[in-house]
Amino acid sequence: MASSHLSLQQITVVTVGRIKDRELALKASDYAGRISRDVRLTIETVKDSSPEQEAERLLSRITKHNGFVFALSERGRHYTSAQFSNRLFELSGRILFIIGGPFGLAPAVENKADELLALSAMTFPHEMAQVMLLEQLYRAVSIHHKRKYHK
Repeated sequence: MASSHLSLQQITVVTVGRIKDRELALKASDYAGRISRDVRLTIETVKDSSPEQEAERLLSRITKHNGFVFALSERGRHYTSAQFSNRLFELSGRILFIIGGPFGLAPAVENKADELLALSAMTFPHEMAQVMLLEQLYRAVSIHHKRKYHK
């Protein structure tokens, strides 16, 4: 397998606010546990507050990160699940994902990211975006390791 030497060392997901919906929180926790079997995963939250304060906190996380930064945005690039898996494993190393709050991400945060990523052309609540991202990360790892999860 040509890509077997590529490995993700660390994935960090930074999101504005915690998931308050119990069902979504359980689903996010389930996917996080599955991902953690293969890749070190950290999920961090910044307090939801004014858009300016959120931007400041997110920019601080980006500045401290030593690796590739994706910011989730409806204006981001669309990938199929297989393309996303390939993209993650070609980047390898340390990858940071930024998920905005109810008001999205400030332009300064989007501009600081290495790449904007769209989960869909549609808009979803930020709590669902976290679950959807974690599911796609798990799917990407499963595709890379040729597991049956992705059909």
